[in-house]
Amino acid sequence: MTATAPTVQEFRKAVLGWLPGLRIATGLVLFSFAATHFINHSLGLISIDALHAGQGLREAITRSLPGTIVLAASATIHFALGLVKSLSIRNWRIKPMDAVQLGFGLLIPLLLFRHILGTRGVRELFGIEDSYAYALWAMWPAEALNQALLVMLVWVHGCIGIHRWLMLRDWYRRLLWLWYGLALLIPALAFAGFVAAGRNAALVQSFENPFQVGQYDQLAEAFAMTTKGYSIVLAGALLSWAALFVASRYRRKVAVSYTNGPTVLAPAGLTLLEISRLNRIAHASVCGGRARCSTCRVRVVDGLDKQPAALENELKVLRRVGAPANVRLACQLRPSAALKITTLLPANVDAMDGSHPDKYLWGVEQDVTIVFSDLRGFTRLSEGRLSYDVVFLLNQFLGRMGEAIEDSGGYVDKFMGDGIMAIFGMDEPVQVGATKALAAARAMGGVLESLNLTLREELPQKLEIGIGIHTGLAILGRIGAASNMEAARRITALGDTVNTASRLEGMTKELGVQAVISKRTIEAAGLPELGELMPRVVEIRGLSEPFEILTAKRASEIPDRRA
Repeated sequence: MTATAPTVQEFRKAVLGWLPGLRIATGLVLFSFAATHFINHSLGLISIDALHAGQGLREAITRSLPGTIVLAASATIHFALGLVKSLSIRNWRIKPMDAVQLGFGLLIPLLLFRHILGTRGVRELFGIEDSYAYALWAMWPAEALNQALLVMLVWVHGCIGIHRWLMLRDWYRRLLWLWYGLALLIPALAFAGFVAAGRNAALVQSFENPFQVGQYDQLAEAFAMTTKGYSIVLAGALLSWAALFVASRYRRKVAVSYTNGPTVLAPAGLTLLEISRLNRIAHASVCGGRARCSTCRVRVVDGLDKQPAALENELKVLRRVGAPANVRLACQLRPSAALKITTLLPANVDAMDGSHPDKYLWGVEQDVTIVFSDLRGFTRLSEGRLSYDVVFLLNQFLGRMGEAIEDSGGYVDKFMGDGIMAIFGMDEPVQVGATKALAAARAMGGVLESLNLTLREELPQKLEIGIGIHTGLAILGRIGAASNMEAARRITALGDTVNTASRLEGMTKELGVQAVISKRTIEAAGLPELGELMPRVVEIRGLSEPFEILTAKRASEIPDRRA
């Protein structure tokens, strides 16, 4: 079998898929270098000797041949990718944090080239040992302001990048207080260490000028050349951006229709997110269009087959949230033909909302355990009672039963008159969900006994309940009118498993028991002994084959697997 060579389109797709990861990797290398460099500076608060000790440890890695190659390559690649990214911007309606990161990133080289030439540059060009003693002699106090500005530019740019990368990770958000503290503390201590060491007048004054005649002039000329060269690069980039911006105005236009919104014309080549921003249409984007959070995702209602295929970085995010085939990330989709879309998250969604992609938005199919419970003979109990008494009685019953379900780890799907439907195992293995459902049934039996004791003087007869429990595949999703936010946020279960659990609850009355549990639930929970449970085989409407169940005269008699 012969392998076929990749097409140009496939190669381009693969390369574009690597770029986000490459930008992160090179950024991490540079950020690690900056962080250790700044921590080294802070040792100046202790002594000059501590500064030199830290420098020796750090330079053992960064000044080695592999370290130098990795660092230089990372800086070059990261800057090039950042420049390409900036050239792809077609409008300046971007978030303030993104604007700061971009602006600081473009300013860094202006001061960084000067710093590199004045330290490692003099070592490579003239053989001058660029120790901290030399650096303080050369930089204090004339370069102190430049050094403070460089520290701020590098640190803020890097911290924004790290924050954008990790902002959706639970462990990162739990420790935000620590990261914010370090983000402020490290540069502050770095500059304080530089100032403390620089004020050591005896050291600065005793250091002899290491430059020979003409060397400092060469260094000054190198400073001027790098500044001029970088200015030319920036000017060229700005002109290129302007040319691309003007050219985009004359490009072929594509029509983008927003459900319950406007239809706009935009130049081909822009992302959907850029089109929304260009036309001042509110569009969620927690990660700033980096294909990480999925909050900008849209459902393509019409025209999907004419759009470019998703790249791997987009597919990875869509797979993570379980998105169907007609859902795309607005920050990655560049429409090539007319399409109609529906945004799927509110435009004011923040990092807290976007941190857990909502798999229930479109619906997800999984094994869960469904519990139905109903108050027996409620109509008879409510006869002749004042409406206040009826509501009080229902609130007592439903409130206490709902607490028992939630305390056992279940999710109350809905209250239906005098009944309750609950879901177990939504975010847990099937065994855990089934075990918790049985525990909830036991707890509900105990609550019933407590209620009967509390209300014995107000009721002509004891309250009775029926509980049906079944485990199986169900569709979980958010069902409700879009205009009713409370309803739309509720998760419900649909499917045969739900119908079967409801019918098992209905059987409790004819069988004279409190709980009817499917054999599937008992097996899923791994119940080692059946105890007082009685096995039966019954016919269930809608099922073609006999159905195996177990019944409990009292729900409190259901065995506890954990015991």
